[in-house]
Amino acid sequence: VYKRQVLSKAARRSDLRALLTDTARLVVDDGLELEEAYRRTCHKQDIQLKQAPPVDALRSAIREYRELFRPQQLVQLRQQRRLALRAMSEFLPFQPRLFGSLLHGDGPVDKIRLLLLADTPEQVMHHLSDRHIPWQDTEVVLSYSGGRRTARPALHFFAGETMVELIMLDRQSRSDPPRDPMTGKRLEMQDIDQLSALLDEAPN
Repeated sequence: VYKRQVLSKAARRSDLRALLTDTARLVVDDGLELEEAYRRTCHKQDIQLKQAPPVDALRSAIREYRELFRPQQLVQLRQQRRLALRAMSEFLPFQPRLFGSLLHGDGPVDKIRLLLLADTPEQVMHHLSDRHIPWQDTEVVLSYSGGRRTARPALHFFAGETMVELIMLDRQSRSDPPRDPMTGKRLEMQDIDQLSALLDEAPN
């Protein structure tokens, strides 16, 4: 019995390592968002989604895989955060918040995602047009409490080769904030001062 238990624990550890490594590979090599990469890995390995390891373990695996196999992405990540800081300075009237993979480096590094507070999408459209920035409108689905998924109006434009995605929330949304689809907790985000502090703390 003891031997079977030891083997079972070893098998679980091996399965966990494979889950973390495969998820990290899909994020770093294939440019998938963490949620999608994790879902694909679970489907491949026939693992229940509810058996997810702590998100910190997934992020650590992604960081280690990137440092080992794609170290150039670490430079790109820092450059993209600086670009995000400049983009946020253009949208200060809308209280921009950075969210998504640039916060923790747990997803593709070629997209900047900002949440904006606006009474109407047209306010942000006019803001872009006044600065002669061409944009396209779309919708982005965000997760909310109770398992809800709701489409929100969004705009995107390109700064060089980087897509900047602006997701607009009305000002009443403070009482019903978006949720992280992986953890169900309140979506992590940073304002311009927090992002600036993150850049100051990070090594060059």
